[in-house]
Amino acid sequence: MKVINRILLCISILVCNPLAYADQEAEKLKVYVNNLITDGYNIVNDANLPADEKVKRSSTLIRTNLHLDWMANYTLGRHKKSLSDAKIKEFTEVYSKFIVQAYADLSKNYSDVKAVVKKVNKVDDNVFLVSMEIFKKDSDSPVAVDYLVHKLANAKQSPYKVGDIITEGVSILNSQQTEFDNVISNNGIDALISNLREKLSKNN
Repeated sequence: MKVINRILLCISILVCNPLAYADQEAEKLKVYVNNLITDGYNIVNDANLPADEKVKRSSTLIRTNLHLDWMANYTLGRHKKSLSDAKIKEFTEVYSKFIVQAYADLSKNYSDVKAVVKKVNKVDDNVFLVSMEIFKKDSDSPVAVDYLVHKLANAKQSPYKVGDIITEGVSILNSQQTEFDNVISNNGIDALISNLREKLSKNN
């Protein structure tokens, strides 16, 4: 919670150093994000791929690049302390499937966009905010999008994972945490897991 609150504060009142985080790490992050965006764009715009194959490949790309365990734990907020390890694991498995499917479905709407990485800011140890502008074909005004990127130690492949996507200052994880907190507080964690499973089954 502290990390994302710090990020949102940084975006809104420019508490962070206005100079981009300028070193080799920043360049590596720019390459990572640019490659991620390019890979997604190529999948969505491949005229030879049927729609279901595009969703399948988008899902694989998204699953590989999201920091799913961290995201699931974050969305549980204060309730995480009162849950058993087994219940957290169960929730994480369902949440991971849900968020991957949601992003894969959303990616179908971004066939005519161009993303430009503007800067990289260091938020915390091994946590970075990659800011970009998304240009849509039918709009003259770009959309401000920030990727919260974690650098993981001892990663087998790329050390980077996306932990949150912030659009025009609105954090997806903060929105989910608020929604999930309401469900858990009123009906319990099992109700939340059931809700996510129901949404998954409707989209399959």
